[in-house]
Amino acid sequence: MVIEPSVLAWLLDSDPAIRWQVLKDLQHAPPPVYDAERARLAEQGWCARLLRFQDDDGLWNRRLYNGKWLSTTYTLYLLKLLGLPPGNPQALLGCAELLEQGLFLEREIRFSHQMEIADLGVTALVLSLCCYFGMCDSALPHVARFLAGQQQAAGCWYPNDAGGASDYAFETTLLVLEALLQFTAQCTIEYDQEITMAIAQGQEFLLRSRLFLDKDDHPLKPAWVSFSFPAYWFYDVLTALEYFRAFQANRDPRLQPAIDLLLKHRSEAGAWLLGSRHHGKTYFDMETSGEPSRWNTLRALRVLDWWQRG
Repeated sequence: MVIEPSVLAWLLDSDPAIRWQVLKDLQHAPPPVYDAERARLAEQGWCARLLRFQDDDGLWNRRLYNGKWLSTTYTLYLLKLLGLPPGNPQALLGCAELLEQGLFLEREIRFSHQMEIADLGVTALVLSLCCYFGMCDSALPHVARFLAGQQQAAGCWYPNDAGGASDYAFETTLLVLEALLQFTAQCTIEYDQEITMAIAQGQEFLLRSRLFLDKDDHPLKPAWVSFSFPAYWFYDVLTALEYFRAFQANRDPRLQPAIDLLLKHRSEAGAWLLGSRHHGKTYFDMETSGEPSRWNTLRALRVLDWWQRG
């Protein structure tokens, strides 16, 4: 895929967290080149700033999950998106706290064991983080199997059995699929066929809905075309496309309407804007809503690169 030199220069003139991913995913540089840039993350830029906010007990903001974007869960989530290399000691310490304090019945995450209602989205987030950062724990396969076993007959996942939970089927399905992707990519033991089948059925649910675009190619929810970064637990079309790119799935023609929608959001200058900001406190803002976004431009271009490469 041909990228405008000015756009490429703009992307490279940024934080190491963006530069290493541009080198890897857009320029297709050899591993020694992008790994050298990636190795700087713990010492420079946004990743280094986030790591400095960690408390002595391994948590961020003294919170496991509550407090949203300042909590340990969502700080580790952001560090993962930025590409902090697996095995980072601070990240592993945070993951250990999430698992030690949150594991419930050796199968799911409930940060308050008095909770009577599960939250599969939270369980999926923690599984994804632990697997990505390389945490070795015998509980993780049990968590993956539990998530696979909670799939609905339609192929989706609901966060729980509470009333109205089906309203969050799209968000929860994408979170679980991403977690199972991380699990299968990092898992060093054989895993059940049930997990493989759950992934296939979950992907089919998304594809059958054309990533939740209606017959006129309009999103079922307006927020799904406001490309926020980070997406956190929210669903949008770009984040769903990124999942299929990361999974290296085949080019299913049912993704074409979402690709077309993505192209429509490109500006004349060749960039994508940052969508609306999800409500909640952050340690700092990387970009400004409504302005050209290096993150969204990188994400969109690598989706298009994958799509065009076939």
